[in-house]
Amino acid sequence: MVKKIIKYIFIYTICVITIGCEDNVMGGWQSLEGECDYCHLRIEAPDLPMDEDGYYHLNYNDGALQTFTQLRAYVGYEMEFVEWITDVTFEGCTWDYCEDVTVVNGSGYSSENGYAYQMMGVYEGNIGDIATIWVGYYDNYGTQWLDSIRIKIDE
Repeated sequence: MVKKIIKYIFIYTICVITIGCEDNVMGGWQSLEGECDYCHLRIEAPDLPMDEDGYYHLNYNDGALQTFTQLRAYVGYEMEFVEWITDVTFEGCTWDYCEDVTVVNGSGYSSENGYAYQMMGVYEGNIGDIATIWVGYYDNYGTQWLDSIRIKIDE
């Protein structure tokens, strides 16, 4: 038993010496010098019309359980983790448990073309709401990129 404990302590010590504890991993959000010259952020709802005030309009499909539209955010390169959030929710219930669920999924990654795609799904109870959708990410230099749009859910 004591022999096994000594063996594990030896293996642990070798691992600590050879691997170390320094955080040099990308995404550790330490501040690095420099700027990202290939980073961008622009969110849009390409399938929705925009009015003169800059609001997109989503017409709810009468008789449908839920109406969807695609959102996209241009970041400029692939495999960037992008977070989405909105202030509009619906009550989602499963097996007698109910909670507020946002009408936009929370995260995704950008694709080869530099766009991160996300779906927005609204219910009849959301008609008349104006959803603000924020999107953001941190680049490899620790700079936070943010953008937002507003979508009015019409009848």
